[in-house]
Amino acid sequence: METQKPSIKPIAYTYGLYLALVSIIILVIMYVANLQQSWILSAVSSLASIVVLVYGIKTYKHQNAGFLTVGEAIKVGLAIAVIGGILAAIYAYLHYAYIYPEFIDMARDKAYLDISEQNPNMSEEQISKTMEISNIFMTPMFFSLTTVIGSLLFGLVVSVIAGLVMKKD
Repeated sequence: METQKPSIKPIAYTYGLYLALVSIIILVIMYVANLQQSWILSAVSSLASIVVLVYGIKTYKHQNAGFLTVGEAIKVGLAIAVIGGILAAIYAYLHYAYIYPEFIDMARDKAYLDISEQNPNMSEEQISKTMEISNIFMTPMFFSLTTVIGSLLFGLVVSVIAGLVMKKD
């Protein structure tokens, strides 16, 4: 007699929400503390995301009578990453479009300075054309898109590793 597999949806929604909260909290902390980049916050965010993904996969394994394949771990992990990534991307868009739009201007200014310093022989016209191209990638929508893609890639890597460690056929 074959047992029925547990549903991934409730696990994905629950742990996806937790994953999004981790991203949102880190983004808010960076905004409040006026930090552009912080390796400590990046490490905390990565560690918390790993914990959320692993516990989500572990929950699925527990609900599946202790059995887990690598494929199931990947499905659960990616489902969590999709939900978390989409929710975090929605917040990131709102954050960079309405709450902290100055960040984009600061990123553009930094890019301009970096280009000027790294390429002292470039003319002002060449720098302007380079900045036109880079401005395509400095929008709230692009930041949101990279949030989803990053979540999926990170979720895939963690899911594969967790699946290999926790598998039990």
